[in-house]
Amino acid sequence: MEKRSKICVVGPSLKMGGMERASVNLANSINKVGYEVTYLSFFNQENFFQLDDGVKLLEPIGFNSTSLSIFSTLKWVRKNIKELNPDSIIVFNKFYSALVLVALFGTKSKIFISERSSPLFKWDFKHEAINRLIFWLLKPTGIIAQTSIAAQYQKKYYGENIPIEVIPNALRPVLHFPEIQREKIVLAVGRLRDPLKGFDRLIEAFSKIKSDEWKLVFAGGDENGYDLKNQAEKLGILNRIEFLGQVKDLDPVYAKASIFVIPSRSEGFPNALCEAMAAGLACIAFDFIAGPRDIINHGYDGIIVEDGNINELAIAIDGMIEDKNTRENFGKKAEALQERLSAEVIGEKMMDFVLS
Repeated sequence: MEKRSKICVVGPSLKMGGMERASVNLANSINKVGYEVTYLSFFNQENFFQLDDGVKLLEPIGFNSTSLSIFSTLKWVRKNIKELNPDSIIVFNKFYSALVLVALFGTKSKIFISERSSPLFKWDFKHEAINRLIFWLLKPTGIIAQTSIAAQYQKKYYGENIPIEVIPNALRPVLHFPEIQREKIVLAVGRLRDPLKGFDRLIEAFSKIKSDEWKLVFAGGDENGYDLKNQAEKLGILNRIEFLGQVKDLDPVYAKASIFVIPSRSEGFPNALCEAMAAGLACIAFDFIAGPRDIINHGYDGIIVEDGNINELAIAIDGMIEDKNTRENFGKKAEALQERLSAEVIGEKMMDFVLS
């Protein structure tokens, strides 16, 4: 029997979060296409996402439950990865990648950095100084960027000689519920307290739409969203907004909505947009950095609006509300994204790069 290549995916944890979801999805994708996968978690925290059967999980015991112990982490990472002896290591997050490079110094390990943050994201001075110093001294084997714009930024950061490949996030299978009727709901998904999600911009746009029969629903995060509620109250639309809080299973929520809007100021990769499109929703996105132009074919399977143009966003939402046929056509065409970003397709692309 042919020996399977061994891959180690290093991520933050299995708790709720965008990077956590992306790293778990990737580990599951690589497992699906027949490789031996270990998920090494930097933190030991409450699990929200689930690894598939066959993916081994390694979590620190006695440290890294709330804060990062760098010295203990370096020893633990080196010990476990030397024992695993993987063919390639894929690390999520620039700072975690820098620590893995230090931990595995002298081992000749093949270390690939999966850059998940928006190209516009700025580290604080301390972390950026550590990153710069380590990447000046130690070089990764390659970089995985999620979008074409991100790849341009990463090439400037890491240097022209480091191989860079654009590979988007794998999309988990999104379930459809034909028995659920779509309602007059505009849906947004994400952390309420994160200003980069731009939910304040969506609330302002929603206050300008013509119809008062539609509801704006926010799903995700365990925050109360007081700032957003205060904004909505001042605009006189709080009675038309619903905050669902943390949602374990988003698929029925996608099935119930008719329009999905992502008003972000920036993203590493808009996972929720991909899920909404796969669920057959008519989607509208601001033209932020980075992601929408790699995902939406404007005017064919969704709408891209000038970034920050609140009036244009309101007009786009109105257009979707008023034209049911357009909503349904966009939604049907958007479903094709599920195949483009399937676990098997992304898993094979990833393996072609990291095992080449």
